[in-house]
Amino acid sequence: MPSQPANSEDAAVKPEDPMRDAVALTERVELRGNGDSDLIVAGFHRDGRLSLYFGEDPYYQFDSQGGLRRALVGDRLFRTQGTRLAALTRVPTAGALVLARRDLDREELGVFVRAMLAQVGELREGLVAGALEAVRQVPSEAPIVERLAESLTLILSAAGALAPAINRMR
Repeated sequence: MPSQPANSEDAAVKPEDPMRDAVALTERVELRGNGDSDLIVAGFHRDGRLSLYFGEDPYYQFDSQGGLRRALVGDRLFRTQGTRLAALTRVPTAGALVLARRDLDREELGVFVRAMLAQVGELREGLVAGALEAVRQVPSEAPIVERLAESLTLILSAAGALAPAINRMR
């Protein structure tokens, strides 16, 4: 009889799977484009927030009105400050890891928003054109793709608006 691992560190590490792991997204769908190797995962939180995972990078989260709340692009975290977008960088210090905050200037914010809106626009166009296939979805009977298309339209019409500042106590 094969022996079981002594502890979880001995067990094989499973690769990340947003569809399996993103249980906070009560409705979620995994999409694939024709010939694309990267999967897109889109999902909704109970309160209407939308999270978009474009492969492993980038990740965007929007509030229910289409305003950007947070993002992960490259190795940088971004968080709304209401009227500004803060870039958070992990900085190792003696005995701790600290997030150093720097607000994007107007030009940096414009570049960031244009890139984000381009990706959101391409995703919406792919959905509308039927160029994306829903590979998996949870729950299987929910009209998630239709809801996603509506949310992407809302994000595009918000034109890069930032959500209210994130309450750190939440």
